[in-house]
Amino acid sequence: MKMEIILEFEVAFPNEKPKTVKDYLVGGDREMILNAAAFLLGFRNQNSLFDDPGEALSMFFGAENKGIAASVYQQIKQNFHPSSQVTIFNAFSSLELFEIIFSSEPTETTQSQAELEVNLFKALLVLNSNFTSKQQIAFESTNGLDSDLLIPMRMFCMSYYTSDKENYNIYEVWVSQFIKAIYLFEFLESSQPTKPLLSAFLTYFNCGTWEEYLKRLLPLTFSMIKQEREAHTDIVIPPGENFDSDCAFIEKLMITEEDDMELDDFLALRAKPMYKVSPGVYRIIFGLFAVEKIFKGVYFLMRDINKNLPNTNKISNLKSLFGDEFSEKILFYEIIKVIYPNNCISFSGQQLGDMKIDGAPDYYIRRGKDILLFESKDFLIPASVKESFDYAQYENEFEKKLYFVEENGKEKPKAVMQLINSVKKILTMQFQADKDYRYREVSIYPILLTHDYQYDTFGFNQLIDYWFQAELDILRNEGLYVHRVQPLTVVNIDSLIYHQMTLQKYVSLHEMLKMYHRDALNTRMKKFQSVKEKEAYIRQRKMNPFSVFLENYVFANNLQELPPMLENKGFTLFKNQ
Repeated sequence: MKMEIILEFEVAFPNEKPKTVKDYLVGGDREMILNAAAFLLGFRNQNSLFDDPGEALSMFFGAENKGIAASVYQQIKQNFHPSSQVTIFNAFSSLELFEIIFSSEPTETTQSQAELEVNLFKALLVLNSNFTSKQQIAFESTNGLDSDLLIPMRMFCMSYYTSDKENYNIYEVWVSQFIKAIYLFEFLESSQPTKPLLSAFLTYFNCGTWEEYLKRLLPLTFSMIKQEREAHTDIVIPPGENFDSDCAFIEKLMITEEDDMELDDFLALRAKPMYKVSPGVYRIIFGLFAVEKIFKGVYFLMRDINKNLPNTNKISNLKSLFGDEFSEKILFYEIIKVIYPNNCISFSGQQLGDMKIDGAPDYYIRRGKDILLFESKDFLIPASVKESFDYAQYENEFEKKLYFVEENGKEKPKAVMQLINSVKKILTMQFQADKDYRYREVSIYPILLTHDYQYDTFGFNQLIDYWFQAELDILRNEGLYVHRVQPLTVVNIDSLIYHQMTLQKYVSLHEMLKMYHRDALNTRMKKFQSVKEKEAYIRQRKMNPFSVFLENYVFANNLQELPPMLENKGFTLFKNQ
């Protein structure tokens, strides 16, 4: 995962007082600025040539401004250690730049290209400084935290807002979005109550079937996963009999001046990640947002369409339908069956409910002496909270979603408490569905399954496990044998989808979880100058999300294998093309 130092205006230009972004860009060519923002957003988020400050500066500045480029590079060398990862351009500042310019009234072009080059660079660094000043909230809001939480939560608060826009594998995102979309449309088509919503959705895009919709959408995203060059991507509609209909389809996904650019967390650009350059030419603003339209964006589109359906066809709780009926009972159940196909005792939450078992986990699996307990939570927190950088706001929101909530004077358990209650039943032999084990011999793996990779952020797992360990201490004080209860692990379902064959054929999920927690404490191959340095190393390793560990393990052991779901569910769409 990326942990970099962002270059600030004050470092690059120490003797200059910064202006506002708009002041720098007034008189600049609007199309040139928008093009620059999209160009910068076209850089790879991993292993980009322009991660190197020297390469970035050489690319950005023309011959007339080479002196400025050299001066900035010298400031970087003077202010940072050679081993420091200093980044100049980042997704946050480039997205902010695009929003500011796109929502501004065009002005007469008075700046030369060389002048705009310098002023655009300074504007981006001002946005960088604005971002790092917000990160100060993370420091202030975590002061006084328990020592076990201080560093993880400081790191989390600093990086959570931008992590999902920087720390991702675009190919993994594309594959998981594709597979989830197929399952979703099959679910909507098969359920009578959802057919009117699916029909209205297809009508909006002038498509006869959901297969046609995907056939028209997916090619718009292919260049994102190929990443043949680091630049913006244009979609060019060729002249012909389908020109008008193809343009009309794309313009449903195109940002316009009428859209509200003041929404938090770039929600307008997430909803419409393209803009029109000229008739038949459309530019992708940010490739990640375009790829997320395959599945993640479907809910938000359908939410708006559902609001306008007749009451007889309207779905009263669409979020519950997506989160419970689809995410848990369709998608989650299917992937678990793939990674644990046999040689285990397993019960879905629905099966346990049918057995009248109260407070049952969302999934229970026992293979030999290893028990996996799953709680599946498909949730989002408000965008305004997400971009707060404030620990108190994060804690409050995540506590309500994942720990417990007070309702009418009573405590309603959420994922952490639900897992603790399941652990207690297993340790006291009160889990009615399976009693064929010795509670002192089984290892128990509590798992919080999430459905969005924004929670694969440094430190998040430690917060949730901190709550879990506090509750586990209560069971310990009650005399229960908790010695083989493993730490709670946050697992992203996208990782299970993408790496399903590794988990089915080579290393089971519970073995991978065991290695994940053991790896954080493994220091055998490292030499440390002090105990403090060793502790810092372990602390950093513990903060890595499980998804990062799994991806690194698969890559290091050459276990990459495409999910068969991709072929079974996806390639058939294009078999006749």
